[in-house]
Amino acid sequence: MANPFVVGPTTTTETAQGSLPIFKEFAWDFDRNQFLYNDDGSHKIVEGNEAIKVWVLHCLLVERYRYLAYFDDYGIELEPFVGTGPNDSQRASELYHYIKEGLLVNPYILDVIAISTEQVHKKIKMKLQLATVYGSTSVGIEV
Repeated sequence: MANPFVVGPTTTTETAQGSLPIFKEFAWDFDRNQFLYNDDGSHKIVEGNEAIKVWVLHCLLVERYRYLAYFDDYGIELEPFVGTGPNDSQRASELYHYIKEGLLVNPYILDVIAISTEQVHKKIKMKLQLATVYGSTSVGIEV
């Protein structure tokens, strides 16, 4: 699942599923929606849980099954929630289910737990706790 364009030495992490190479992604500035670069102009590369956070946030931006450029399991099915009525616990629970299903295709993510869910105007904010092969990390999302 790691980015095939990120090159570097290959090391492995032992997991219950077997050996996986260290997860790497290009660093991303989500506020400016652009790559982060090193002082020498090369792409900055992050590893481990930081790379998983980048992968998660990019995955949430892709509508699942829509684009041929992504493999079938990449992305989240969010279109069923666009234009729906006010938030209720069933809708938030269903959204969490779709997000969890979409994120668990990554073999580095072992579990996804919704810590908090709130609606702010027409957006739903969730704080997720991710259990990864590297330990635990959290990520905040807004959909």
